[in-house]
Amino acid sequence: MMGPQPHVGQMGSGVTLETRRRWTWDKGVLAAIAAAALFLNLYALNKEGYANEYYAAAVRSMLESWHNFFFASFDPGGFITIDKPPLDFWIQAAFAYVLGFHGYALILPQALADVGSVLLMFALVKRHFGKVAGLIAAAVMALTPIAVAVSRTNQVDGLLVFLMLVATWFLFRAIETHKLRHLMGVAIFEGLAFNTKMMEAYLILPAIYVGYFVVSKLPWRKKLAYLGAMTVVLGAISFSWATAVQLTPASERPYVGSTTDNNEFTLIFGYNGVNRLTGNMSVGGRNFRMEFGRFPGAGEFSRHFTNGSAGFPGAAGFGGSGGFGPGAGTGGAGGFGPGASSGGAGSGSTRGFPGAGPGGSPPFPFGSGEFRRAFGTGGFGGRFGGGFGGGGMFDTGTRGVLRLFQAQLGPQIGWLLPIACLSLVPLFRNVRWKRRHELTEPERAAVFWTAWLIPVGAFFSIAGFFHQYYLITLAPAIAALVGAGLTTMWRDFREGGRFKWYLVGVVLLDLVYECLMVRSYPTVRDALIAVTAGLAVIAAALVLLPRVSGRLRRAGAVVGLLALLAVPGYWSLTPALYGVNGTMPAAGPAGSSMGGMGARGRTSENDNVAQYEKLIRYLVAHYEPSKGSFLVATLNAQPAEPIIIATGLPVMAMGGFSGSDAAMTVSKLAKLCEEGKVKYFLIDGGGFGGRGNSQLVAWIEKHCKLVPASAWSGVSQSTSNQREGFGGFGGFGGTGGLELYVYTGQTQS
Repeated sequence: MMGPQPHVGQMGSGVTLETRRRWTWDKGVLAAIAAAALFLNLYALNKEGYANEYYAAAVRSMLESWHNFFFASFDPGGFITIDKPPLDFWIQAAFAYVLGFHGYALILPQALADVGSVLLMFALVKRHFGKVAGLIAAAVMALTPIAVAVSRTNQVDGLLVFLMLVATWFLFRAIETHKLRHLMGVAIFEGLAFNTKMMEAYLILPAIYVGYFVVSKLPWRKKLAYLGAMTVVLGAISFSWATAVQLTPASERPYVGSTTDNNEFTLIFGYNGVNRLTGNMSVGGRNFRMEFGRFPGAGEFSRHFTNGSAGFPGAAGFGGSGGFGPGAGTGGAGGFGPGASSGGAGSGSTRGFPGAGPGGSPPFPFGSGEFRRAFGTGGFGGRFGGGFGGGGMFDTGTRGVLRLFQAQLGPQIGWLLPIACLSLVPLFRNVRWKRRHELTEPERAAVFWTAWLIPVGAFFSIAGFFHQYYLITLAPAIAALVGAGLTTMWRDFREGGRFKWYLVGVVLLDLVYECLMVRSYPTVRDALIAVTAGLAVIAAALVLLPRVSGRLRRAGAVVGLLALLAVPGYWSLTPALYGVNGTMPAAGPAGSSMGGMGARGRTSENDNVAQYEKLIRYLVAHYEPSKGSFLVATLNAQPAEPIIIATGLPVMAMGGFSGSDAAMTVSKLAKLCEEGKVKYFLIDGGGFGGRGNSQLVAWIEKHCKLVPASAWSGVSQSTSNQREGFGGFGGFGGTGGLELYVYTGQTQS
């Protein structure tokens, strides 16, 4: 939205080293953007706790031995792996080794990766569209709410996007130089991205292949040969670690988590592959939703699921005794929501319900307030024929072409998505009159970014199983197209002609969209709408009024850009202000119209560890270390996580992350007990649909003795067994609802 800039490619030979090092205005603006990104990603990072404790426990285990380090073992005993490849966790382990095992040490690599992505966006967009476009792209990337939110956790997505952008840099160099070695750089960094988050890294392969084949000026046979060579190297690097795991005898490595056949390729193509598209949330045929079992003492939640007497989905709202939502004020003892500080006494867990936003609030209060009355339940539904709306299991909206604009996903990634989409018109309006080899440099770059945006956007529009923070992979394409589109539209506005007013229409449409999305947040909507409208009016006056100097007109363009970035800028600030749900990170203001199921406000690093303190002391006091022994065994990973984080001792999660993995059988368990390798069992009271492997539970109850809760938790057994509500004892955190058994070798009556 500022003055036209020359297209920047490679620097000519006439540019001296002194000129290149000179401090210019664009470097100053870029420094300010980078400083803002550093603040958003690093401020109060030490208060984010361990973020996702499942991955934090894995890093703690990886620090215990090279064996655990290589295989990405969840537990120090090397029993089972996590559900992700190891690259990012290797980096986290390196940071923890240097800085000490603290939450901020695990989060720091992702935070720095996001800042690196901001700088890369400037470099990538500038080379084809100019400095102004590069700066706009960097600013949009820095102020993408979901990018900030997920980068303030130990989730791997921040590093994933950074590696994708490095691969993009090598792709642009390969196109410019016609050198195969730069295409090999694409293969290397895409392969590293694959070893960060498996198949999600391949979402940009259409952009890479289409971009290179369409844009490169090499003969088509040579392009095919180069792409073939790149594909071979990409496959070799991508599957190198998985192949090494599979070539290792099963008895000499951990069981592959989130599988039922102990096969890394099943994890790649199944649970972390096709299942994400189809929505099949199963682990080897067992329904993941009903075996979610991630929360000790969630039996009450299971009962609400099945009988529909008070909670959802059987009754309207989330109410009922011990439930959550409007029906019961979502608060009180053992409850959570506006009526309580998310969880009663002693809750304090950062592990929230899927879709919970920072501070425990949902990232968008779907189906509520004025937004609901204006556009229908769940967002832009109702009057628009159901095109928008719906919450989804993980608050990801309803499948369809407009899903990314829905109330669930729009505030995370979509504030400027209308501009990115509508920018395709000015960027490609002349392409239809030319042959492919006559494309200009900006048009060639636009082909790549469009080939990134459309397939990735299409995937998230139809995918059945993903989380909001996966949307960070859309951020680079949106940022690039917004930067390129606004500068192109500004040039059209300055030059006049039939496309002069296209810029005004696009900006006005996006501002209206932003204000409509904000209206469902009563605590902030008035201020944000006022700021946005005020900046827009000032920009319009400076840009549209006659007899305004060029300098003031350019200042108006800057103010207009600030109007567009005001709301996403505030949304990006909320993770630093209110904290992030480490398991399901999302951005958004706290205190919205519906309470969330996560923790509200800041938490200390040792919340869950503190709640397990008495249990840990009891277990350690009764532990006799020996080769291959375990401090305690659990059905799923959740109750094992704080114990591993606190002690670094072997804890066996028999069913892996969700309790559904086929890593343990009754016969193997009996043998381990007879050999003295496992003595104690920590069993939850229910979870989402059950207690994991029912045969294992039956064997434990038959051959083990229940340890009185007063001996290890400080409460009576009757109090522990009540498990009402979701906070404190019997909640999504703490030891409530857990039962401790000790193996005696005798059949219990």
